[in-house]
Amino acid sequence: MAILFTNNASSTLASSILSGATSLTVAAGQGALFPNPTAPDYFLLTLQAVAGTPIEIVQVTARSADTFTIVRAQEGTTASAFTGGDKVELRVTAAQMAGASQSGLASGTLTENSKTVLANYIISTGKNAMTVGPLTVAGGVTLTIPSGSRLVVL
Repeated sequence: MAILFTNNASSTLASSILSGATSLTVAAGQGALFPNPTAPDYFLLTLQAVAGTPIEIVQVTARSADTFTIVRAQEGTTASAFTGGDKVELRVTAAQMAGASQSGLASGTLTENSKTVLANYIISTGKNAMTVGPLTVAGGVTLTIPSGSRLVVL
């Protein structure tokens, strides 16, 4: 599973959505500015009303042209209604940065990794992963290694 990124992906809602919506459409032709995830990959969007609030982070699990399939209310935000013309932006989020910092990506000199897998994790199909052991998978948590992929523990 990977979180996908692109640089400077920004658009507006083509039409209004209610708080229970599971998809949204961006301005015509602008969907191509954003990643095109395939399961289990995804990317995060920030929705922001022109007035400044509400603000909501959503997870995008699929994109078909300008229409995105979304999972609402990520990272402690609340599912809200938005109006056509409101902002739709791929922004770096606090949880992404905290994860990068905890994994050592922000240190520049040394890379650290946790010794315990605390949440379900699926290594992306066709990818390998590595860590420095020992490695423990917490109770009730699943670490999935797809066929053809490898996990190397040094």
